[in-house]
Amino acid sequence: MSVKTRSPKVSVTKNYRLFGRSQENRPLDVKKHRKLLLSMQQYGFLPCYPIVCQRNGGKELVIKDGQHRLMFAEKLGLPVYYIVEEVDFDVATINCTAKTWALQDYAQKHATNGKKMYRAGMEFAEEHKLPLGTAFALLSGTTTFSNVQESFVDGTFRIKDREWADLVASVYSALVSLSRDVRNARFMQACMAACRVEEFNPTRLIQNARRCRDKLVSYSTRDAYLDMLEVIYNFGRKELLALKVAATMAMRSRSAAPKR
Repeated sequence: MSVKTRSPKVSVTKNYRLFGRSQENRPLDVKKHRKLLLSMQQYGFLPCYPIVCQRNGGKELVIKDGQHRLMFAEKLGLPVYYIVEEVDFDVATINCTAKTWALQDYAQKHATNGKKMYRAGMEFAEEHKLPLGTAFALLSGTTTFSNVQESFVDGTFRIKDREWADLVASVYSALVSLSRDVRNARFMQACMAACRVEEFNPTRLIQNARRCRDKLVSYSTRDAYLDMLEVIYNFGRKELLALKVAATMAMRSRSAAPKR
């Protein structure tokens, strides 16, 4: 036997003083909710996401969920959509059930919507067994995901340096297969820098690494890994390359270049 329940009516107002905060709410935090502000600037206050309130015995409505939506609505001069809920629920319990979107969720969403570069990025990450953020950073031609995070999330990500990304991923994967000790972000950054050197020969590095894999050990900094890569690169060779200096200069030159 099914039980029929009545959905609360969605009301609308621009009387922001109608609402009060509950003691259960967390402190307002504008920085952590910047994306919500940007969303409301773009779409307005969507009626499908109303504020949830309860009456406190008087005229004031106590907000159980949606205090940041109210704050931004007032800031932007938007109408506020709200419902009055009779059930006295625990807002902390309700909110903790929401799953934060992971990078995989954003990539899948944009790929499903026909954005081929996201599909290519996911395939690149899977092929080279890389974290998704690292894969997308590489494909954009940068060293850290934070440089492309905004465009990745909003759906405007573009692949800008596939050749370099393929080179870095192949070198990193080959060396990690020889020693799990170097499977980390700092070593990845060292590989990124080395692959910016014009004279760098990846085949020579990998062949040498197979001959002296005991030199593939863990360090705590990118520069220490560059020292290690230089030693391996020049192992048993007559023609030496100052790989660390060349890689450092290449990365500095790239950072100083005007952004396009």
